[in-house]
Amino acid sequence: MGFLKKMMASVGVGAAKVDAQLRDRAVRIGESLTGVVVVKGGAVEQTIERINLGIATRYRHDDSYVNHTLFTQPITGNFVIRPGDTQEFPFSVVVPAGTPLTLPGTSVWLVTDADIAGAADPSDNDQLTILPTAGMETLIGAAQRLGFSLAKSEVEYSHGRIAQELSFRPPHGQYKLTELELMMFPNGDGLDVILEVDRRATGVASLFTSEFESKDRWNVPGHLLRQGPDAVAHELEGRIKRLS
Repeated sequence: MGFLKKMMASVGVGAAKVDAQLRDRAVRIGESLTGVVVVKGGAVEQTIERINLGIATRYRHDDSYVNHTLFTQPITGNFVIRPGDTQEFPFSVVVPAGTPLTLPGTSVWLVTDADIAGAADPSDNDQLTILPTAGMETLIGAAQRLGFSLAKSEVEYSHGRIAQELSFRPPHGQYKLTELELMMFPNGDGLDVILEVDRRATGVASLFTSEFESKDRWNVPGHLLRQGPDAVAHELEGRIKRLS
């Protein structure tokens, strides 16, 4: 019977299980996710080499989506879990810059897994709500001050890093564009921003294409962000007009 239990545990039946219990699922970029990982023993004694925590998201690739782990880190070393035992391991994980925001079209989750020698590795996924930094929130607020409304977000993988693109609809009749797209990258107390404006082609150009795209890179300094959405909106509006 003991041999059978070990064989079953090796394929995940009756093996130890892990469960990450978060104090709060909502967290801002740069702040810490905290909680405890609960490990429950299965039918047989098992040696767990380590427990790992990571943050994952999903990005678009051609016509499909790919799950991508942004980072992972061990929170325990080697230990033994006996049948029926429960062990708990507190954790604190900083949400790094570059983690996508939880918005329509984008999901982010905590991945918990245990490395068990000679057995299937148990895992646990917990959905997260990733909130913007204060600077990112100010820039989004600036776009909304100008009448733009968030339409969707999409995560891309480009040049070895994850990038989230936010798409905004313009207010009716106020700008010569069909869409405003923003990518935001925290840089110290400021933001590096990629702006893209899509505008309809008119005149002779409309015979060859329906839209034009214009891009701009903008380093938004921290002192401007600290002045609030209205101050940032003034600068943002000027850049949008120059692109469109």
